[in-house]
Amino acid sequence: MKKWILFFIGLTIIVLAITINIFIKGHSPLRAARDEAVQEVKHSTDIVKVKDFYLYHGSKSIYTVVGETKNGEKKVAFIPENKKSGLTEIKWAKGISKEDALNKLTQEKHPKKILGIRLGLEKVGPIWEISYLDNEGDLNYYYLLFKSGDWWKTVENI
Repeated sequence: MKKWILFFIGLTIIVLAITINIFIKGHSPLRAARDEAVQEVKHSTDIVKVKDFYLYHGSKSIYTVVGETKNGEKKVAFIPENKKSGLTEIKWAKGISKEDALNKLTQEKHPKKILGIRLGLEKVGPIWEISYLDNEGDLNYYYLLFKSGDWWKTVENI
């Protein structure tokens, strides 16, 4: 009986170690992308303190870094994944906050569950992308223009 208990404890430890290893390796590319984007932003802009990072996959993959300058001004930097287009920088005060974007979605669509929110860049300019589940459990995406808070587009019932 004692051998069985030791066997199951050992098996549990092995399974747990494998699971943790898979989780860590799965997040490595995202962590590397974040670190690279933060380095680029600190080198190319006056942002010195990073507050937030988003990875947006729209018409192009964009790394978004939200941070503050040494004067405390909040700014956003958009870096294309391929880096051919160059970095775009805007002032945070020129747009709506994450909370305002979520409030607008909640008022208009009444989501069952909000899955995530990302700040990205499209041809129309900076946008908030909000993913959520509706009352039927369908996946939906709701896009707002960052600068005005106006609706841009919706992708529903995925």
